[in-house]
Amino acid sequence: MTGSSARTAGSGAAAGVRIRVPRRPAGWGTRVRLARHGTQAVVVGLVVWQVVQHARSGAASAEAFCPFGGFETAWTWVTTGRTVAHVHTANLVLAAAVVVLALVGRGFFCGWLCPLGTLQGLVHAAGRAVGDRVAPLRRLRRRLGQGAPAARWGRVDRVLRWGRWLVLGWAVGGAALTGTMVFREVDPWVAVLSVVEFEISTAFVVLLVTLVASVVVERPFCRYACPLGAAQSLLGRLSPIAVQRDASACLGCDLCNRACPMGIPVNTRTRVTDTTCLGCLECVAACPSEKGLALTVALPFPGRRS
Repeated sequence: MTGSSARTAGSGAAAGVRIRVPRRPAGWGTRVRLARHGTQAVVVGLVVWQVVQHARSGAASAEAFCPFGGFETAWTWVTTGRTVAHVHTANLVLAAAVVVLALVGRGFFCGWLCPLGTLQGLVHAAGRAVGDRVAPLRRLRRRLGQGAPAARWGRVDRVLRWGRWLVLGWAVGGAALTGTMVFREVDPWVAVLSVVEFEISTAFVVLLVTLVASVVVERPFCRYACPLGAAQSLLGRLSPIAVQRDASACLGCDLCNRACPMGIPVNTRTRVTDTTCLGCLECVAACPSEKGLALTVALPFPGRRS
């Protein structure tokens, strides 16, 4: 059943006027989250099954299901007709699929399908659940999220977000120059797949750091180091699909900002075309206004501030 909420116009002649804004139907956000988490669970299940099969019978490694291998070998494959070591045909097929998904649905792969992103999200949710139940941790998080500490962290966060572009350039350029997957040595996804083999490596250390950081920062690898996310976001700029914000229906509740796993200030956007957007629709699911946020189709253009 759809109700309505009241907001107050904040400027001009309309200042102080109460406006009725239709509320989003109850349970809509829950259904969106269930669909997303269900999709993630299926993907994780398939990966676990493949890892077990590889350990038991020597079947193809789940590395064959990592799309980034297709991006790493692209230059070598185009110029020589060969692929770099450890790249499977499946990597190329999945890379092409990610390109199509990015052009159609922007960050859909990262937000709905990537198992490493799912793992980071689970760790963050667990850390947040513990923090909510421990009073000292709850107070510490509240202090760090306000005033000067929050402003300092915002500046650091903006600088660190350039990291994934550097990693993308190094990974693709290194593979083209050396004919090997240089990123594989530090790829946390490789470490996840090697857990059953009890292999300690640089990639395992990166995975451990990622999971520890995930306790306090949601999706740190996605934000600061993921080359696949960087490559996908470049293509996603051409996607006609994005979350649109209607300022006249915005309640000013800030729930969309708090729901965004990538820390995008959704309530300052007219159209959310940020390169870090995962297309997860968490902001839309959290918005209580029926028309405040919506997934729309339009000609692609850079994000504008409202």
